[in-house]
Amino acid sequence: MGDSITKRLVIKASNNYDFANSTVVPVNCNQPVQIESEIGLFSLSVSIKNFDGSIPHKSNSLYNVGDKTYLDGSSYDNLDMANDVLPNLRLNITFKPKYPIKGSDLLFGNDFLVPIKDYIPTTLLATGLKFFTWFINKTVKGDIYCDKPYLYGLALNSFTFMSIKDRSSNHVGEVIDGNEDKAPDLTNFVENLNDNIDNILKIPAKSLERKKFFTNLSNCENFVFNESTNYQIQFDSDYLKLADSKYAVSIPTFGNKTFDLNVSGYANDVLDNFNWTIKQGGYDGVGCGKLGLILNFALLNES
Repeated sequence: MGDSITKRLVIKASNNYDFANSTVVPVNCNQPVQIESEIGLFSLSVSIKNFDGSIPHKSNSLYNVGDKTYLDGSSYDNLDMANDVLPNLRLNITFKPKYPIKGSDLLFGNDFLVPIKDYIPTTLLATGLKFFTWFINKTVKGDIYCDKPYLYGLALNSFTFMSIKDRSSNHVGEVIDGNEDKAPDLTNFVENLNDNIDNILKIPAKSLERKKFFTNLSNCENFVFNESTNYQIQFDSDYLKLADSKYAVSIPTFGNKTFDLNVSGYANDVLDNFNWTIKQGGYDGVGCGKLGLILNFALLNES
C-alpha cells in the first residue's frame, strides 16, 4: 500500500496572477514580504493557527507564533514575537499608495481563476453568497457562478483593524472591548483614521463603528488613501479553519454557535487554490481594475 497523501498549504504573494514567479510568504514569523504594485507598496505577514505547511514553508515558517523552531526543526532566533492567542487566520498588511485612491475604489475580497460551480453544490454557493451579502457586508458584490468567481467588498469596511502607521496616537491597536481570540470579528480596536491628511469626515475611533460608518458609500467616496502614507490594515478570521492541514469553513447558525463545513473533499486537481485580492476598482470581475496585492492559498499533494 502506498503512502497516504496530505493536502498541505503553500502561500504565495504577488502583484499579479502569475503564481509561478510569486514569493512564498513565511507564516507565523516576523518576516514581512514586500510586494510593489501599480497602485502602491505592500508589506505582508501571515499568521495561521497550527500551521502544517507544505515543503516550501518548512525552512521559513513556524507551527504557531512564538515557537522557537521552524517546521523542519531548525532553530528560529527571533525573540520579538510574543506567543499571543491569535485567530485562526490573520493577515497583517502595510499599504503605501503611489497616488491618491478614493475609499470607494479600494477593494478587498476573494477570487478564483477556475469555475467552482462544477465542484461545489449550488445550494451551498447560494447560501454562502447570501450570508456574505446579508450578514457580513452589504457592499460585497460578486459572481460565484461565472468561470472566474469572485466576491469583492470595500477595504474600508472589510478589515478588522485599520490605522495610519506613522501617526502617533494614544492606544492605537489596543482592544477596547470584545474577545480577540474567541470572536475576532466582534473585537473593537482603537484606530486613528480620523487623523488622515485632509480628512473632512468624522471617522469613529473604534474599529466596529468604523466598519459600520463606511458601509455608507458617500463616506467612502470622501475618504482618500493618500500618496506615501503608510496604512496598517489587518484582517482576522475564525470562520476559516486551516489547522493541521484540515480545512473547514465555520458557518454561523443561531446565537454564537457555528456549523463547521469540511471543504477538503471539494478540492481536486483543478479547484486547488483561491486568492485574497486587494485592488483599485474592478467590481466587474477577476482581472478588472488595477491589481495591488494577490495572496494565493494553494494545496499541494504531499506524502
